[in-house]
Amino acid sequence: MGKSPVRPDAKLEKLVAQVKAITEAWGNKHDLLHDSGHKDPLKHYDSEPGDGEPLLTFWSEGEARRVLYEGMAEADELSDELEKVGVYMEFDDSVTANYYLIDQESELQRQFDAWAQWRWTCRLIEADVADVSGDVYSYFAQRPEDFYRLPHRKFEELISSIFAARGWKTKVGPGSGDGGVDVRVWQESPLGDSLTLIQAKRYGAHKPIGLEAVAALEAHSKREGANGLFVTTSRYLPGTRDWAGREGFLQLADTTDLQEWCQEATHLAVKQRAHAMAMESFLPLLKRIRDGAELNRVVCCSPRGGFCIVLRETTTGALLVHIPSEVVAGDAYRGSKVPLLDGTVINEMPGGPVFRALRKESGGRLHYWGKRNYYAPWDGLPVGYDHWD
Repeated sequence: MGKSPVRPDAKLEKLVAQVKAITEAWGNKHDLLHDSGHKDPLKHYDSEPGDGEPLLTFWSEGEARRVLYEGMAEADELSDELEKVGVYMEFDDSVTANYYLIDQESELQRQFDAWAQWRWTCRLIEADVADVSGDVYSYFAQRPEDFYRLPHRKFEELISSIFAARGWKTKVGPGSGDGGVDVRVWQESPLGDSLTLIQAKRYGAHKPIGLEAVAALEAHSKREGANGLFVTTSRYLPGTRDWAGREGFLQLADTTDLQEWCQEATHLAVKQRAHAMAMESFLPLLKRIRDGAELNRVVCCSPRGGFCIVLRETTTGALLVHIPSEVVAGDAYRGSKVPLLDGTVINEMPGGPVFRALRKESGGRLHYWGKRNYYAPWDGLPVGYDHWD
């Protein structure tokens, strides 16, 4: 029997574990790891990754922080050990440092960046009922082979998201005891709701779908008076499609269909994004904001005093656009600002003026998290900024 193939991410995980072990061995040797630990950078920053992503994040509020931050002799020792595996450490703030590959242009760094993007995409699937920016759909439209890499639950959530983006109401099943129905989608109309029951199977090509599985979905759909849709990353055995299509209410879909749906959802998201930024939509929005009707669409970030406008949002995600501000008190370093609502946007921001943010509500308060900053609804008063902070 041959060896099982090594997962593409396994060597990346191995290097992360090695870096962590080097630091822990160093810390234990010098008794420095009190009030210290490691974090996954994606979970720590909860922000979309880019190029040159860190491998791992280290935090410390104890002696390790002082030793590393002040560059003491023990810090040089750790630096030498990390260098042997092609890694260096750099502080992001006074208590948080990240590990980076020394060679940022290497193939290994590109693999790490792709791995980070993959994990971020899985994070977005979990967070969003309907992807407000189209980033998730664009990812899978370009990489249909990655449908199979998704955990089964996230595969169901992605299918739900795709239909939600197309205007359907959706509900993902409980995962067990669902009677063979993974996702329910329906459209409301004056003539009555149109319900479709979806069975999703994230299988490899070596595990084709046969008549038995399709017949079970057909029976369940008939009991509920609904249409049926079977979706798989695998394939269907000969004759299965003909059998499923004999009455016309049961459809079979595979990876090719999933890719097409993602392409359609991407185009729809891009179109909606362009419409939100178009002057015929953006200028009336600004007028309503100036009139006080939609002041909550302006959000601010302190202590930097940056402002954005919420263009579109769902319950879990939003599209924000950077807008300029004007100083009403103080100087270039410290003072207070208000947003400039004249129709201009800040195009010089990394990645462009429009960016995706996660939308969260807790304790009756709303905030947005994007570009590693928190944004909260503006109250209409000048916002203080302090570039010395």
